[in-house]
Amino acid sequence: MDWDPIQQYQDPAYTGEMRCLPCTVVNSAIAVLLSGGVFAAGSATVGSTIGGVVAAGVLLLSAASIYFKGYLVPGTPALTKRYFPDWLLSAFGKDPSPTVGEPATTDKEAAASSEQGAQPPSEEREDLDLEEFLVDAGALEPCQGGADLCLTDAFRRDWERQIERVNESDVGRDRLPAILNISAGEVSVEDHGTAFRARVDGRYVGTWESQAAFVADIAAADVLAEWVEDWDEVSIDHRGQLLNGLRLFLKTCPECGGALAFGTDTVESCCSTHEVAAVSCEACETRVFESKAVA
Repeated sequence: MDWDPIQQYQDPAYTGEMRCLPCTVVNSAIAVLLSGGVFAAGSATVGSTIGGVVAAGVLLLSAASIYFKGYLVPGTPALTKRYFPDWLLSAFGKDPSPTVGEPATTDKEAAASSEQGAQPPSEEREDLDLEEFLVDAGALEPCQGGADLCLTDAFRRDWERQIERVNESDVGRDRLPAILNISAGEVSVEDHGTAFRARVDGRYVGTWESQAAFVADIAAADVLAEWVEDWDEVSIDHRGQLLNGLRLFLKTCPECGGALAFGTDTVESCCSTHEVAAVSCEACETRVFESKAVA
């Protein structure tokens, strides 16, 4: 059966991939309680048969509202975003925030630091200083009087050239195993609109906000493989951190060549609204980096 004629009447903001499971559960419980109340009242006044029919109708209409609109009680999504705690959203499998970072400012080092904190726990991750690694590799150097870090001219040139090559060769996600230094059968990919995430052994090891972000990481991995003698020995987790952190230093969009701007933005998911630090293209509106929710 073709469900498109039905799905076109659904509210895309609160159904499908955007459906808020906590909202659905709460509203379903309300629907059951409401129909139960109607049945009890109907049975006491007009008989159990008629009361049962009316209660069934109420339940059916409630289910239809939840299916097509995503909720039964008006304002439920807004109430969920405002009052549901993070632990409750997580219990329903809804991460209330994006995939990386913690409190972010317009300072790149703070965003990079928050990026490190968002990765799955690992003993070896604590031993790697990302900035020191990239400085030692020749990718970053102190700038602005030593108050910040910037890409070295040589690394920027190599990276931009490699981005052009990757775009010209139309490289796809088949490069993921090579980037992460794993076998093709180990990685699984989850799509979230234009963004996607890679999972290995049940945990996330990479997040790409767009195809442009993925191209940037492919190119950076290729360059680092040439610049870092023991790049093959760098772990999956550290590769993900290093590549993602480097995207903070991009100046031009890997997709259209437009200028990139670093700032904050408000992102709305099915169950929450939050501020994030982001790097986006001003020309084509492509996002190449997004942090986790700002506290």
